[in-house]
Amino acid sequence: MTEVADWIARLAARSRDIRSEAVGWARYIKPPRRERLAIVTDSSAALPNEVFKLPTGSELFVVPIPVMIGEQIYTEDDEILHQDLSIALAAGTPLRTSRPSPGHFSATYRHIAEQGYGHILSIHLSSKLSGTTDAARVAAQTSPIPVTVLDSYNAGMALGNAVLDVLLRTRLGLSTQFLTSIAARQAKVGQTIFTVPNLDTLRKGGRISALTGLLGQLLQVRPVMHLQNGAIELLDRPRSEAKALAVITDIVLGAERPVRLSVQAYGDFDTAHRLAAELQEHSSMPVPVVRLPAVLAAHLGLGALGVSISPDLDYASYGSA
Repeated sequence: MTEVADWIARLAARSRDIRSEAVGWARYIKPPRRERLAIVTDSSAALPNEVFKLPTGSELFVVPIPVMIGEQIYTEDDEILHQDLSIALAAGTPLRTSRPSPGHFSATYRHIAEQGYGHILSIHLSSKLSGTTDAARVAAQTSPIPVTVLDSYNAGMALGNAVLDVLLRTRLGLSTQFLTSIAARQAKVGQTIFTVPNLDTLRKGGRISALTGLLGQLLQVRPVMHLQNGAIELLDRPRSEAKALAVITDIVLGAERPVRLSVQAYGDFDTAHRLAAELQEHSSMPVPVVRLPAVLAAHLGLGALGVSISPDLDYASYGSA
């Protein structure tokens, strides 16, 4: 997709120039013989494969979150997953998701240690939506190298941008503690806003227990929701997709600048591209349109559309970390 290519090109340019930040952050620089830091996240971060082509892309490792369609188990890197998932969502086939096993994390951490890394920063999907962070913490206890596990309390590209903000700085010599503070802050202030055609898929997946009392009132609306402290909460209940997109756009316009925006969708990419074009003037970076990862699409359903709002770290001010 053109937007993703433009976005990656801008990220690569920033990565090449970003060493100048080390001048302003000199007091956080570790000695030259520092430990190499690897970044681990999960497939809910919605990061496109092009991210691995960035200058620091080799420091990123992604643990897939399993999706079960009927009795078949898939991971995000299965070629036929999204074809089968789209059919299953349209047909109402039972879907489930599961956290990655602690054993999968352990294998990932061992592999990273064997590559010569000295520390791992593991940043994951909100613990209020998945047990992924808990699995990472269990595995961290037996890792051959230290692992710092961070619950993002977020998902999608709001999580993905927090990961990227650290990934682009792994070769600056910054301490793991300082990089962790960057990831935690960026994930906390990032916003995830989305709309779905109906709440049936979310209801079946058990992700909207807090909205149970409202289900009868939301049958004929296009609800707009967001992640608040890591959990799904209702923002508004417009009665059409156009009005739902207007609500999302108003939220974007009210966000403190500068911000990076991204659009995520499952099924209706034409609308996603139009929304990205409309939002471009409000973003400090090209607005990528990315497919929702399967673990999120399985709970949001066909026609889900979301926007992530992330403060632009290049303009952020950090005091002591």
